[in-house]
Amino acid sequence: MRKMILRLKMFHLFSRTITLLFATLLIFLSTQLASHADTSQLLLSEDDLKDSGSLAVKLQDTRAVISQHIAPQLSAETQQLLGEYDGISNPSAELQKALLDDLNRLLQVGPLYDAESFADIELSEQSQEFLAQNPQSGEALVRLNRLLLADAYPHEVASPIEKQTENPEGIEKCRENLRRIKLALENHRAEVGAEPQWLSELSPQYLKKNVLLCPADPTVGVPGVLTEGGSDPTLPCSYLYQLRPEQKAGQEFLLEIEGDMLPIVRCQHHQLNLSVSGKIYRPGPQRRIYNNSSVKSISIQTHSSSDLPEEVKKQVEEQLFKGGNNQVNRTILQIKPSDNPQAKLKEQFGEAFLESPEGKALLNQLTTASIDDEELAFLLDKPMPDIVLTDLSGKPAKLEDLRGKFVLVNLFSLDSTTCGPKLKQLEKLLANYDTTQLQAVGISVNDSAKAIETFKEKHQLLMPIWVDKNDQMQTFVNRDASEPQTELITLLLNRELVVKDVFIDFNPENLLQRVNKFLDAKK
Repeated sequence: MRKMILRLKMFHLFSRTITLLFATLLIFLSTQLASHADTSQLLLSEDDLKDSGSLAVKLQDTRAVISQHIAPQLSAETQQLLGEYDGISNPSAELQKALLDDLNRLLQVGPLYDAESFADIELSEQSQEFLAQNPQSGEALVRLNRLLLADAYPHEVASPIEKQTENPEGIEKCRENLRRIKLALENHRAEVGAEPQWLSELSPQYLKKNVLLCPADPTVGVPGVLTEGGSDPTLPCSYLYQLRPEQKAGQEFLLEIEGDMLPIVRCQHHQLNLSVSGKIYRPGPQRRIYNNSSVKSISIQTHSSSDLPEEVKKQVEEQLFKGGNNQVNRTILQIKPSDNPQAKLKEQFGEAFLESPEGKALLNQLTTASIDDEELAFLLDKPMPDIVLTDLSGKPAKLEDLRGKFVLVNLFSLDSTTCGPKLKQLEKLLANYDTTQLQAVGISVNDSAKAIETFKEKHQLLMPIWVDKNDQMQTFVNRDASEPQTELITLLLNRELVVKDVFIDFNPENLLQRVNKFLDAKK
């Protein structure tokens, strides 16, 4: 009887052990399944690759530090498909699938972040929060990696918190126009042996004139819309041609710096670039990711018997190039972000060079290089329109009332999750500046006064905020008012309310350098 009781006790203990093990196994499996389910929801789908062609072009680009980091981690098969892609046609289904599969693999295998590779990319607030947690696996890691990919390629890869959006209307037609312009440029070069001065020279021999009209251009190519001095003098044209006469010299200088990614034709409406090598890609997030250093090495070449003024030619021969009359000679000029380009050029080449067409073109390129996103470069040196806004009490407000000060105009929308912290950061940066000399203002796009008051209180903002009820500012910056604004656009105006610099989700150091240069120059 005692043995039987002992056996029953042992059997009961064994049964409990098995039950506990089984329960533990079920908990473990359910946790893993839940974790896998959470992770799978964060992986990229076909719809999350917003522009696979532009992504492929950027991954091909060996000058982009971020792509140097990501491209080598792709499979050999994907790298081969990337190498075969021409950069202008629609990517094959095979290439798109390969990119999708490889990126999803990278999201899961380990941390994507590398401090050096992401040094020139401004991380979103969400990315910074997850990065501080330093996740090494699981759902948090995949989410962080998704956010980092979206920071690096915002036009190409959707963020996990981004609403699904369709391609902008007319973008495929615009791509087709750029393809035809590329072919026309090639035919023109083959027959004439040079680049055209304007895109209108390509019509009617190499393309039909309607190819020069972007379907999203509401003005149908009316001159003056794109940028001052950039309107084609012969035909209506929606596209900005980078090799027009007054820009050609500066672009040739930049060609050696940025290589075949240098845009030759740009569509402001769809944010599409056609590069010198005939590839189509989206700009950004910041143009400087295509440089290997924050120091710009400008390689300048000239013929000593060129059309430079006599005193410049003499200086070039004596001080810089030391070459023969028919020889192409070269000097290297390094410009840091903190340098004053005009002073640097004057120190290196002299006052006479700055007065030459070549010097003016180079200075123009260097002084506009601080713009965070090329799509808004056309605003430089444009006076602000005399528009009437309203303050939060409904009374009229005008930028004209700020004439005589330097002004930082911040165009934002409550749809953005990053504008509030950015505006607060700006106020902290400007805390020690005299408001009689420098004033920051916010302009909200179609948001209600009540919502803005809540926004101001949440972020503890002190700057005046005005409301643009008629989309006048959106028209000025050439943005579609129906599209949600996700970034902060900051315009630096001089005392005459002329745009002198543009920042998109400003870099604090860069913004302060530019502000200080203007303030110092006016003392």
